[in-house]
This record gives sequence, structure tokens and C-alpha cells, in this order.
Amino acid sequence: MSKLLTHPEEIRACIFAREVILGDQVVFGENISIGSPDQPLQRVEIGDNVYLGSDSRIISPQFKVLDYSKLHNGLLVYGKGVCAIGYNAWVGQNSVLDAMGNLSLGNNVGIGAMSQLWSHILYGDVMEGCRFDSAKASRIGNDVWFVGHCVVSPIVAQDKSMAMVGSVVTRDMEYNHVYAGAPASDITAKVGPQFREVAVEEKLAYMRARMTEFFGANPKLDRDRIECGAGGSQDRPGVTYFDVAARTYIKKRSREEIELLQFLLPRAKFIPA
Repeated sequence: MSKLLTHPEEIRACIFAREVILGDQVVFGENISIGSPDQPLQRVEIGDNVYLGSDSRIISPQFKVLDYSKLHNGLLVYGKGVCAIGYNAWVGQNSVLDAMGNLSLGNNVGIGAMSQLWSHILYGDVMEGCRFDSAKASRIGNDVWFVGHCVVSPIVAQDKSMAMVGSVVTRDMEYNHVYAGAPASDITAKVGPQFREVAVEEKLAYMRARMTEFFGANPKLDRDRIECGAGGSQDRPGVTYFDVAARTYIKKRSREEIELLQFLLPRAKFIPA
């Protein structure tokens, strides 16, 4: 079983960058390389409760990943541009994130194992007339899901779009549409969208049921430190408020908050208000 690195100094020893921002309770696997002594990155930002699996390599000069994201073993992030990953990302093992033309992933993005997201095409002899030589930003919206073994060209994937396993995505993906095949085509009319409309009352009932389940399994935790509702700030000292309408929470970093957020993933996702 591989060793996990949890102490901030152990983790910082794996990072070679001119500027490093490291959140709380970050966990690294073994044999991780982020920059190098002779080629340090410009900036690395890692949010709270982020996991980076063993044998991962990051050589994009600017790399950012936010809270509660899980990047699994064998990840390769490279290119001359910026790679920015939002909250609650899940990236499966042996995936490739190419930032040559810049790559951005929104919040709650899922990338299944063995997937590749590209932002450039380069190899052919331009002097000889090769027409395929370009870099283009790839922008992946919120709640986008590449199920697994997907290969994605530089595209714009609008929020809540989805590509089924083994898809080869070469064109932009529309809001809440589902794609499959090689090259991928829109199959939303056949299988329906990824997301259905959910009333706020249903969201609130779901959240309360999960909280009851969580605190029932953890009776030593303080139930009074967590509240949920639909709308309003409800910012009280020492209390984390979850707003199911906005999908946000007021960050307090209590043990109850952290463990509840981890318990809810991946079936309910929140970002800091």
C-alpha cells in the first residue's frame, strides 16, 4: 500500500514553484512531481481537502485546483498555459490534462479514468505545408461529466453537458446535452439530459435526509453546528449554513462541516458562498 503524505512540509517538498498556496488537509500520494528544481512552475494553488494520487506529474507553469477535488493516480498535467480546476472535481487515474492552449474546468466536473482533454494539435511539418498546427483554450463548464476513456479536442463544454464512455469529442457541447460515439454525436433526444429539474423543496428534503443519516452514523459530532435551508445568508458564528437553492455553504472549517461535505460527495456538491 502506498504511503500518503499529509504533513504540509512533506507536500511542499514535492512542489517546485515560485509561488505556492497550499490549503488545509491536503493529501498527496507517493512519487508526485510538480515542477522541478531546475524548471520551477510560476504558481501553484491547491485548495482545502484536495487529494492528488501517486505517480502524478504537473508541469503546467500555472496550476490551480480548488477544495474537495480528487485527482487520482497517474495524472499528467502539462503545457505552456494555465490549468485551472474548480471545486469538487473528480479526475480518474491515468488521465491527461493538456494546458498548451489553456485549460479550465468549472466546479463539480467529473473526468473518468483514462480520459484525455486537449488544447492543442502540433506535430506536422509546417514548412512542408501541414495545416494542423494550433493551440486553443478548452473551457469545461460546471457539472460537466466525461464518463471515462474520453478523448476531447479543444472545445467549449457548456454547464451540465455529458459525454458517455469512450466518446471522442471534437465539437462544442451544449447545455445539459448528452453525447456518445466516435466522433461524438448528440443523443439527448434518445436518452434524455444529464440533469432533470428539481424543486427547491425536494432538494431541501434530500439534504435533510442525508444529514439525518450522517449524524446518525456520527453521534459524537455536534448537530447544532450545521444548518440547511433555501436562500438567505444565515451567517452565525460557528455554524455552517448550507443553501440548497444556491448550492453554496458558509465556510467555517469545523470538523462537522468537513466530514459532512466529504460524506455528501459525489451525490451532493456545494461550493463556498
